[in-house]
Formats: sequence, C-alpha cells, structure tokens
Amino acid sequence: MDIRKVNINDYKDVINLYKQLFDAEKVFDDNIVRTYKVDEKEEKKIKKRIKSRKEIFLIAEIDNKIVGLIDGYIIESIYYKEKISYLDHLCVDEKFRNNEIGSKLIEKFSEISKKKGASYIKLNAFEKNIPAVSLYNKHGFESYSIYYMKKI
Repeated sequence: MDIRKVNINDYKDVINLYKQLFDAEKVFDDNIVRTYKVDEKEEKKIKKRIKSRKEIFLIAEIDNKIVGLIDGYIIESIYYKEKISYLDHLCVDEKFRNNEIGSKLIEKFSEISKKKGASYIKLNAFEKNIPAVSLYNKHGFESYSIYYMKKI
C-alpha cells in the first residue's frame, strides 16, 4: 500500500469515497440529506481543496486503486496557544476496511501535521459510530468536548 498526496486526477475516486463516507454517517443523523450530490459549487470547492497547499490531503492506493483518503488542515487561531491540525474526513473503501488502511492514513496525517508545527489533532465523530471511535481511541485520541444539538 502506498500513501501519497492527492492530485486533481484523483477527483472521481475522491468523490466516490466521500459518497461512501456520507452513506456511512447518515445513519447517525436524521438531518443529513439522503443522497450525496456534487453540484458545480461543491465540485469547485473539492477541486480547490485538492489543489490547496494548505490542506493535508492524502490517499491510500493498493495496486494503483485508490482505497482510502484522509484530509484536513492546520488551525491557526488566537484561541489556542499551539497549532492544531483538524482532521476533516477519513474514509476507507468499504471493500478494503479492517486492513489497517485507516491506521496508516492517521499515522501519515499525524506525521505531516507535526512537521507543519501542529501539537494536536482535533476531529469530530459521531459517538454511535463505534468502528470510527474505536479507531481513533486506538491512535490515542480522547474524548475532549461534547457538541449538543436540539431540534427546534
């Protein structure tokens, strides 16, 4: 397995993985729309993120097939004493899950984040998403904050 920076030629595979991530997470929140559609605005946004040097955007490949992705960015804020890397998305193709691909992506993301000066990695996860929470716990992530939401 190889892990490398994403490039614009990976766009269709990235969209496929985002769709899988979306499908996996919509069961945890009734407010998530039922289908993931990439309109022109969303396509531009994703392509901009792929091209951005500020993003940490990696893919995992096996035999030239993209089987996973991780992306995020460094938060520079007046609220934090030290830089924080925000892990935005992590997805492994459903056919390749439970093969340590997610772990390898987290390790590489952590390495790059540290090289870019981050002291912490922050992420959000649905607490009912046991496979994701277990993976994050395995890599030393700890529960740190609780988000509340109320339907009005």
